[in-house]
Amino acid sequence: MVDQHDVLGISETKYMTDEQNFVVLMKQNQERVYRLAYHLLGNAEEARDATQETFVRAWKKLDAMRWKTSRAWILKIAANLCLDCLRRRKFREHSLQNSDEPGSDPEYEFPDPDLNPLEHCEAKEIQDKVREAISKLPPAYRAVLILRDLEGLSYQEIADVLKTGVSKVKSDLFRGRRQLKEILRPVFEVSR
Repeated sequence: MVDQHDVLGISETKYMTDEQNFVVLMKQNQERVYRLAYHLLGNAEEARDATQETFVRAWKKLDAMRWKTSRAWILKIAANLCLDCLRRRKFREHSLQNSDEPGSDPEYEFPDPDLNPLEHCEAKEIQDKVREAISKLPPAYRAVLILRDLEGLSYQEIADVLKTGVSKVKSDLFRGRRQLKEILRPVFEVSR
């Protein structure tokens, strides 16, 4: 049987309370949750808020958490929060991409020390174009693409997070990648 101590990967946790284990779980997953929220919402401030709200909701439901699936459970909460936010935003007719606002870049991005300044600028430009293209995808495709290609979740974990079937996940991932490729095609043909 797998328990929270095995999942958290820290042998000392067997002497810790559930609350202490939750803090360890939160520290292990806060960057992952933030990245997911940032990529879905396209705004650093909203992503920080969603990350905080994810862990508040998880804390309130701590007694219902299964430690074996805790990563998927946390990401499920985050994805649902972000998708709800996108639905509300759609009704308010706000732009999905606010990358021109100060502070909208994710805090987890640091320049690669192996790149010279020109290479760094080129890499940043490509990253911005890909991020903008991802933001143009429908939310369902965007969520599946981010969870699979950026967060590395399995098809089953994605299906659990999004409350859907594995075949739907595969279909949305295929369509999302195809649509992303079409969006990016003119960008990369011009830059050659």
